[in-house]
Amino acid sequence: MDTRRLIVFGGVIAAIFIGMTFFSPKLQPIPTSKETKPVVSVSTFSLLEAAHAVAGDAIDLHTIVPLGSDAHMFSPNPTQVAELSKSVLFVYNGAGFETWAEGLKNTLPKTIQILDMSQHVALEKGGEEHHDEASDDEHTHHHGMYDPHYWLDIDNMIKMTQTLDGEFSKLAPIKAEQFHKNAATYIAELEKLKSEYTTGLAECKNRTLISNHDAFGYLTHANKLENVSVIGLSSDEQPSAQTVSHIVELIKEHGMKTIFFEELINDNVSQTIARETGARAVPLQPLENISEDELKSHQTYLSIMRENLKKLREAMECR
Repeated sequence: MDTRRLIVFGGVIAAIFIGMTFFSPKLQPIPTSKETKPVVSVSTFSLLEAAHAVAGDAIDLHTIVPLGSDAHMFSPNPTQVAELSKSVLFVYNGAGFETWAEGLKNTLPKTIQILDMSQHVALEKGGEEHHDEASDDEHTHHHGMYDPHYWLDIDNMIKMTQTLDGEFSKLAPIKAEQFHKNAATYIAELEKLKSEYTTGLAECKNRTLISNHDAFGYLTHANKLENVSVIGLSSDEQPSAQTVSHIVELIKEHGMKTIFFEELINDNVSQTIARETGARAVPLQPLENISEDELKSHQTYLSIMRENLKKLREAMECR
């Protein structure tokens, strides 16, 4: 190829290159899909509240036990199990509270991480102050050796929050700083609530809490109160006539004016004892779950615990 023809050929190549540079479409970034949030399922209301306080809107949270139902009696249906299978993390209360969870967790996909929250809190043995000795074996069957209502000790609620902060930070490291900040804010609220309980129950004429269901052991222990219940740790137990008679005598002997019951379980026994003694039957929320009305009125662990404190102070004639 002579020099003239090489110049012409080079000019043509240069023109083609320049044309491609100026007239071809500019490269566009590949559209990214909408940010996908990790899906986390929790079993109970107290776990849902702590999880929401830490996660904010950074995690897609689901609760397994429907709001308004008795968490003791719940068992998931196939649709709920299918929804749970979409999670990357399943958090359950443990300590025997969800009898269904122990069997279910072994059938879930191996991709789902499972967190038994009872392994991260301070547990207390259950049923020790329940007065129906005849059914102790039944308590063991339902809940094992520990009382599973540990969220009613505010220190445990703090531990739950700290644990969820750590787990969520592993799931979404880029949001870890936000999780730490949210957890600190919620723990400050829990510390304030704990202080209100300490002060509010410091000086009371009567320091015995009588309830139909043995769900308040952690609350009474943390606040140096005596806990007496008609039935044990499981809400589906039936009290013996001897137990009911004992509670009636106790209320009359000490001039107690209130017997507490749970709104989400049958209150017939409490109402019967109230009629026998002249005491009032008053609902007290153990926060195993919340009712539809409480949900609609935006009640939280913090607001319900404060309402519980108000009722306790009135029942125990605190100054």
